[in-house]
Amino acid sequence: MHHVIANGPDSSWISVMCRASRFQITVSLDDLRGSSFEREYSQLVEEAGDSDNQDDDGCDALCSWIVKPCLAYFKERTPHVPTDLTFQGFYYPPTYHLKLVVSRHLPQYPHVSHIKASQVQIVTQISDEYDYMSEIPRQAIVGDGTVKFFKPSLDKAQVIREIDVQSRILNAGLKGKLRVAGVHSIVTSEDATMTIGLLFDLIPPFAEPMDSLQCKVAIEQHSKWKQQVIDIVTELHAHDIVWGDVHPGNIFVDKDSDAWLMDFGGGWIEEFVDSEIAGTKEGDLQGLGRIFDEWLSGDLDSE
Repeated sequence: MHHVIANGPDSSWISVMCRASRFQITVSLDDLRGSSFEREYSQLVEEAGDSDNQDDDGCDALCSWIVKPCLAYFKERTPHVPTDLTFQGFYYPPTYHLKLVVSRHLPQYPHVSHIKASQVQIVTQISDEYDYMSEIPRQAIVGDGTVKFFKPSLDKAQVIREIDVQSRILNAGLKGKLRVAGVHSIVTSEDATMTIGLLFDLIPPFAEPMDSLQCKVAIEQHSKWKQQVIDIVTELHAHDIVWGDVHPGNIFVDKDSDAWLMDFGGGWIEEFVDSEIAGTKEGDLQGLGRIFDEWLSGDLDSE
C-alpha cells in the first residue's frame, strides 16, 4: 500500500494504492466538529507538521488514522487482485473517492447484543418518598432476572468508544481474565433508531468505589490495589487498549478486597490526567501515579 498525503489544519487528502485500485480519501475538520475525532485529527495534523519530525512518523500516524476506517471498504471493492496488469491499469487504475464523516449511528458490534428498552425493568427503591422519575436509574433487571448496571447514552462518542474497547477486550481473549466491568448489551428504543444506554455486568456485590471513605482509610490495602490496577492496565496496554478516564471513581474494590476497573468511554479529570496526554498510555500511567502516589496519601488536593 502506498499513499501520498497533503494535509492542513482544516482538511487532508491522501491517495492510497491497494490491490491495483486507487482510493482517494478526504477528511475535513468541519465534518468532525463536536465529536471526539475533532481533537484527534487536530493533534495528528499538528504532529505531522512538526518540522522536528525527521522520520515522518507524524505523517505516517495521520495516514494510518485516515485509512483505518476505510480498510473494510478496500477489501469489499477489491475482492480479487488482477493477475495480468497492463501499464494502462497501472497508470489509470479503478479509482474510488471517499470522504470521512462522523456517523449518526453506532457501528455494528456483533459480539454485543441489543435489547429494547421495553424489555428492561428499572430497579427502584421501594418507599413512598422515592420518585423514580426524578433521576436517571442506575440498575436494571433483564429477561433472565439478573441485575445490570445502566450507563445512559449522554455522549455518543463515549458510547462508541466504550463498545469498541469492550469488543477489543473480548477479541483479545481478555474477558474473564481481567477484572474490568464487561458490557452486557446496548439498550435501544423500540424502533431501534436511538441508543438509550449500555448495560454492564455488575461488579461483584458490595463493591466500593476507591473514592469512598472506606477505601481511602484502608491504608494497608493501598499497595495491593495499586499493583492490581497496574497489572490490569499493563495487560490492556500490551494489546494497545487505553483505559482513558483514570480516576478513583472508576476503580472499585470488591468484598474480597480486589480492585476492578470500569468506564472505557474516554474523557478525563484534569486533577489526575493532563489534557494534552488524555486518552494515551502515557495519560493512563500519569493517572495511576497521581491516584496511588499522591491522592490516596493526601498529597493531591481535591477540588
